[in-house]
Amino acid sequence: MEGKWLKCILGFLGLLIFGFLPSGAFAKISSKNTPVHIRADKLTYNRTTDTYTASGHVIIKGRGTTLQADKIVLNNATKDVIATGHVTFTDGKDLLTCARMKLNLITHLGTVYNGTLKTKKGNYRITGERADRLGPERYRIYNGTFTTCNAKKPAWQFKADRMDVTVEGFAVARGAKFYAGGIPVLYSPYLIYPTKRKRQTGFLFPIFGGSSRSGATIGDAFFWAISEDKDATFTETYMGNRGLKHGLEFRYARTMNSQGQLNLYYLDDREYHGKRWAVIYRHDEEFKNGFYAKADINKVSDKDYLIDFNDDIPGESATDARRDNLLKSKVTFGKNWNKYSFNGEFSYYDDLTKNNNDYTTQRYPYLNFTAPEQQLLNTPLNYTFDSTYAYYYKKEAERLQYVNFYPTLAYPMELFKVLELKPKAGFHETMVWPSNTDGYGPSDYESRSIPDFSINAYTVVQRIFDSNQSTAFKNTIKPEVTYVYIPDISQPDLYWLHPIERQSIVTYGLTSFLIRKHTEKNGESSYRDLMRIKVFQSYNFYAKDHRDDFSSISTQLDLWPTKRISSRTVATYDHRTSDFPHLYETLTVSDKRGDSASINYNYDRSSTQQLDVNTWLVLTDKLNLIYATKYDFRLDDFLESTYGLVYHPQCWRLDFQVRDIKRSEDGTIPSETQVRVMITLEGLGSFGTK
Repeated sequence: MEGKWLKCILGFLGLLIFGFLPSGAFAKISSKNTPVHIRADKLTYNRTTDTYTASGHVIIKGRGTTLQADKIVLNNATKDVIATGHVTFTDGKDLLTCARMKLNLITHLGTVYNGTLKTKKGNYRITGERADRLGPERYRIYNGTFTTCNAKKPAWQFKADRMDVTVEGFAVARGAKFYAGGIPVLYSPYLIYPTKRKRQTGFLFPIFGGSSRSGATIGDAFFWAISEDKDATFTETYMGNRGLKHGLEFRYARTMNSQGQLNLYYLDDREYHGKRWAVIYRHDEEFKNGFYAKADINKVSDKDYLIDFNDDIPGESATDARRDNLLKSKVTFGKNWNKYSFNGEFSYYDDLTKNNNDYTTQRYPYLNFTAPEQQLLNTPLNYTFDSTYAYYYKKEAERLQYVNFYPTLAYPMELFKVLELKPKAGFHETMVWPSNTDGYGPSDYESRSIPDFSINAYTVVQRIFDSNQSTAFKNTIKPEVTYVYIPDISQPDLYWLHPIERQSIVTYGLTSFLIRKHTEKNGESSYRDLMRIKVFQSYNFYAKDHRDDFSSISTQLDLWPTKRISSRTVATYDHRTSDFPHLYETLTVSDKRGDSASINYNYDRSSTQQLDVNTWLVLTDKLNLIYATKYDFRLDDFLESTYGLVYHPQCWRLDFQVRDIKRSEDGTIPSETQVRVMITLEGLGSFGTK
């Protein structure tokens, strides 16, 4: 707010300085930086008072700015300027109107009377009966208001009897009142608000919500701008059934290539009957020599923490933990060259299904050096190389060192300019060293050496169909065959590592694309995918049962019939049982109004049959409904449902959600009903939880 007043007042000042030069007044005046055009019905000069007067539709135009008034008077002796009568100042799309304005061109001090400022960015609406410029970046506003609402009777606004503003400092308001719908709902006789353009220390908006398990929730946060490259947020959240939860988020950015964040949470949980905590740390580092390092650390006090406080853990880590029941912490590092890459990882897993983690397999370190397919010297051959070292660790069991080398050679060729062939041969060399096991020493190791061979062949067929002069379709079909052979070689028992099974498998199928090209009248063309389909099947020459010779048929179909409709179907058809053991379907639909819906169906014959639905419905231009649900066909019940309402008039927004979570069949996820409310005042921020 104060920055806009400053900009407008100084804009007036700059225009008036150039506009009232005695020589050539009211002509086209220009400087190196700001050309100014002045127009008025009448110009007079009073030698007795040394005063210039412009009257009658006075217009002063600068670069991107326009000042208009019925009358403008300049006292050449005192350098006082007075503009009166329908005074307006336009700066781009921002508009300041006032009844009267006074400025001194020497002291740069002045006053705006009955002013109203309307800004395009942020849609700010600021008024004041009087606004004084008291000094460099110091202002005082009397009987002022602030809102982002366009209506004459705004849905919300702040009023203050007097406000002293220091740019890059604070605004001190006296008699501050907050009005909602014209009704005063908050009052503070003395209010301090930071007005720095940069991050500023202070309290954030409060949060509130609740659930059937945690009870009513209310909290607040304090933001500490420690320095330009560091800040922190302290949160205190009271949950009626659990107690007081403390939180700390510390962020830093040492350089553009070095930044991180540490989150700490602690709660003496009355519901859980114990002290609970979480530590989450993220760091990204890029070194000058091209190496990089990343840390992703996640530690929680107990296996149920992710169920009760899943919002504390970042999305990807929480999703992986819920899927695998393993919470992973890792430190990764590496470097990429033009033809090679090196990466490593130290990882640690917390088994969320057990109270004792001593028997969980850990892996540190994991080192990998890779050369993707590239030409071998000046020969017609291509090569790849992959090498891995890993150390597997269990605190109360055997431990294992693992080394694997896998080089390959390929000879790509073209037959008759139609068929692309690529025979390839590779060799697996794997070695393991067991340790911490009776009877084994450092020199005891086992190994396996297994070659493999493959050949890939494909061709591409294309055809273009012209529907009219502006639209054409291109259909591409790529049939493909791959044969893989791994001989039957005796392998030692390599502990936790799976043996490489013998193979003699041919995989065949095709991929087809359909693309639409549309040419506009100006010659510009646009392209859009309409369809992509993949169909593949394998034949195993080594199948133990002839019924398993042919694998199931794998298909994937992607459709984009219009810009607002898309679908993906991934299915596996088992010809032996004449059914689909795996099926995944997703459909997304939207319209010009903003309505949208997505449906996901996931079926696995051995474990899963679920339907996910997410909808966003536009009831009116101000009211939206949200509905999301997850239904399990095996349990014949809804696992989770969310009902939401979004009300968004022009200058504020209300998000209200009720989330109903059913108890899981194994009891690991308890039933719970969550209520979340968030209110957003445009231009100020949000309070509540979402």
